[in-house]
Amino acid sequence: MRARRILIAAMFGVALVPLGAGAASAAPPGNDEPAGAVVLNVGDRVEQDTTEATTNAADDALNANCGAPATNASVWYQYTPSAKSKVVLDTTASSYSAGLMIFEGTPTADSLIACGPGAVGLRAQAGQTYYIMAFSDSEVDGGNLVLTLQNAPTPHVHVSMAERGAAFHGGGGAAQVHGTYSCTHGESFAGVDVHLLQRAGRLKIQADSGTNIRCNGKRHRWSARLVSPVGTYARGPAVAKATIVACGVLECRQQKAKRHIHLAWAPSSHRQWLAQPSMARRERPRPLVSQQRHWPSSWSSFAPH
Repeated sequence: MRARRILIAAMFGVALVPLGAGAASAAPPGNDEPAGAVVLNVGDRVEQDTTEATTNAADDALNANCGAPATNASVWYQYTPSAKSKVVLDTTASSYSAGLMIFEGTPTADSLIACGPGAVGLRAQAGQTYYIMAFSDSEVDGGNLVLTLQNAPTPHVHVSMAERGAAFHGGGGAAQVHGTYSCTHGESFAGVDVHLLQRAGRLKIQADSGTNIRCNGKRHRWSARLVSPVGTYARGPAVAKATIVACGVLECRQQKAKRHIHLAWAPSSHRQWLAQPSMARRERPRPLVSQQRHWPSSWSSFAPH
């Protein structure tokens, strides 16, 4: 009986061990609210475990003019440039789908100047403080956030036009012109548009064509087929104009090359080339993550560079 009383007492003793002896529960990070925003500088790459970060009604109110699908596990940073700059904030290396909101001064729905998933560009003014909220834009409550702040690269482009082209007998009046190009930082869009004009008396035979290009800094050859709706191209002089456009993170750059060229009759061996469809003029190119204030509904199809 005495042994039984000792065993019961021992069991109660174990039960009375203070709960505080176990592991303490984690707390939200210090930058869970704007008051604790971490300072960023150009060139910074920060990693943060955001699994304990929170979201609240204030985050929902800030999202009013952005429209992000969720603002879970939000954390805060701030950036104050000493000089006017063009920068891009990028979260695409994070372990979860992360979005960004950028506020000019005190964060309010009306001070939001840019937002978007993955990466957002910013044209920053000297001495102005910008608050950046990074958050999970899905039901995932955070993870390993990777945030970088870099200068936005400027696209560089060059295009040339060859002095001779080709006109095709019996090919619907088609002509072909070509040249070379090079470009860098065309992450959003890169293409060459071509216009060809030839006069036949008072008649203006002209057409437009366009083609997408590889924007990797190397020199490449471009070629365009043109078919005029008002006549047929023939052997003789013509005027050709090529315009190269490349859009990067925040801005686009273009260059034009205009030249008087000579169209020669194409040999019959080129007839198979006529079966290729001509390129229509594309939509107006736009930068990749230009400073915007709305969550793009089509962003799910975008693959970050």
